[in-house]
Amino acid sequence: MSLANPKPFSSPPRATPKLVTLLLIFVVTAGNASLTYSQQTNKRKLAAEVRTEFLHAWNGYKKYAWGHDDLKPLSKGYHDWYAEPLLMTPVDALDTMFLMGFKDEATSTKSYIIQNLSFDKDIYV
Repeated sequence: MSLANPKPFSSPPRATPKLVTLLLIFVVTAGNASLTYSQQTNKRKLAAEVRTEFLHAWNGYKKYAWGHDDLKPLSKGYHDWYAEPLLMTPVDALDTMFLMGFKDEATSTKSYIIQNLSFDKDIYV
């Protein structure tokens, strides 16, 4: 190679940017797919845990405070906000039961509310 006529550096082949782009797309896509699967698995597990905890709390209410406004979990007693209960916990939990798919529990709770809840009370709110 002579100094008078230096050979220019050759440019990288055109396939290199294309390969880099394809490699980046593959890495990003593969990473997102595994994250998505992992996130879905975690969401399913979390949803199952929430359903289990809801049933635990609901069964505690039914055992120790059924027919009253709320459960006092430490003393296993109940509390009513007024002289007569307004069934606050069953009313509040009813939509959750339907959304979580506890249809039988929701149906029996709905029947209990219809039969036992009256707002025809002379109370100060």
